[in-house]
Amino acid sequence: MKLYKSALAAVGLLATSLVAVQPAHAVIEQSTATCSLVPPSRISISQTVNRYHATLASNCPASVYTAVWKSTPMATTYPEGRLEFLYGNHMAGFNVIGTTPPIGTITWKPAGGATNSSGVKVADLATATSVSKCASAVALSGGRKGSRTALLTTVSYWQPFPAARYVRWANKQVLIQYQDIGTSTWKGLAYVTTNSVGQVTYNYYPNRTRRYRVYVPGTSSVWNIFSPVISR
Repeated sequence: MKLYKSALAAVGLLATSLVAVQPAHAVIEQSTATCSLVPPSRISISQTVNRYHATLASNCPASVYTAVWKSTPMATTYPEGRLEFLYGNHMAGFNVIGTTPPIGTITWKPAGGATNSSGVKVADLATATSVSKCASAVALSGGRKGSRTALLTTVSYWQPFPAARYVRWANKQVLIQYQDIGTSTWKGLAYVTTNSVGQVTYNYYPNRTRRYRVYVPGTSSVWNIFSPVISR
């Protein structure tokens, strides 16, 4: 009888231990952190090597020592387009090559989890996105003679290949806008289209000084842009 009671006590103690351990394990499972990436939302390709930085978001544990993402299409010069946060750094730089740039939406996918300095996983990594396009450029100049105002617009865009430089944007429609002095509203003046060398001249007769700018609409591969403002 004494042996039987001892066995029952041992079984009860084991059951109590299991009950105590199981909830603690469940809490660890539920408290797994998520570490988000903050990449540049807009990547503009404007030269042969374009330098950008990404950071770990504020939800990442301070103990994160290593975190790695892979980009699709490849957006960095590292194998598989990797973006690596190493040695406890929460900021990472990367280069985007301007001769073979990724165009469109870049998806940054986790390559494993975030680990601490002992190699222990401390957080799951979250997917992020950026949008990459070639840069455009626009110059606006003008002059007045009597009541006539002449505006000259020159438009270019970055061509990755074969030029690997800015080239004039021929047959591109742009919008000239004006703003009356003392107001804050921009109004459309005229849509004009560039010639074969990416330029267009517009003449009109406002008989007053106004501010002017030009808006260049973007495409699926080239960013939009506004020109600097001039007064004439």
